[in-house]
Amino acid sequence: MNFDIKPINTVLILGAGELGIQVLRAMSNKAQAHTHVKISVLLRREAAHAVSGSRRARLDELMKLGIALVEGDLQENSIDELSELFASFDAVINCSGFVGGPGTQIKITQAVLKAAVARYFPWQFGVDYDVVGKGSGQQVWDEQLEVRHLLRQQNATGWVIVSTGIFTSYLFEHDFGVIDAKSKTVCALGDWQHAVTLTTPEDIGQLTADIFFHQPTFQNEIIYIAGDTLTYSELADLMRDHWGAEVNRKLLDRQKLQDDVQHNPQDVGANYRLAFARPDGVAWNKSDTYNQRQGIATTTARQWLAKQHGM
Repeated sequence: MNFDIKPINTVLILGAGELGIQVLRAMSNKAQAHTHVKISVLLRREAAHAVSGSRRARLDELMKLGIALVEGDLQENSIDELSELFASFDAVINCSGFVGGPGTQIKITQAVLKAAVARYFPWQFGVDYDVVGKGSGQQVWDEQLEVRHLLRQQNATGWVIVSTGIFTSYLFEHDFGVIDAKSKTVCALGDWQHAVTLTTPEDIGQLTADIFFHQPTFQNEIIYIAGDTLTYSELADLMRDHWGAEVNRKLLDRQKLQDDVQHNPQDVGANYRLAFARPDGVAWNKSDTYNQRQGIATTTARQWLAKQHGM
């Protein structure tokens, strides 16, 4: 559905990390054609006053992008304190991630709603939490579903959820446990026909900005994007091409994945492998995505590998 909403003149982006900086860059670029829109970023005090190193370099970039700094702490500040900060803005784009710990995303959402911010993009840059539902074994996923419930229970703040799948790089990280370059092994989570959707932070940033400024305005909708969607069988074929050698194909069924979690409950990778071992909710057809409908090119897994590893 599309609704007319009041003009958005001020936007606050929460965080300037791996995804936040990409959203900031893309929003700043888009704002050149929407000169009435002013963009700010929320940073913790130590990050906002960095004098050297990577943090200082990031501050210099934000200054060049024309982005104003706002100090705040999503973990330490109360709902009332955050609400007071948010109330000065027409829109909030949440790129804070899960670093704040359990309950932080619910607190941020409560603060946004209390401030009656006109438009909110929550930190939902991941899987389809409605389909996954509760009980996935991932506490943060249950919390993300609760965020959706809070948004749907009110009508003062319009919201847009951008579903992206996982960051492309995470699929290839050794700690995730799907791909082992050393032994040339590809593991399937649950079934070889189970699939995973993945998108690079650069593509998420650009598409989030496109979706934000899209006309007619998206309101109270879930927008799906994707750099690529692959079954584990297709992923094994891709790695065979990439490595130029046959791969060891290893099926990790749900019993094996559940045993791994029981034996190592604090193992983040084991918990994620179990959560992703499902036939739905963690992948969608690229043909059904916003970027495909708009004819916007995104980075596939094959292209990402070529760029990273000179395939």
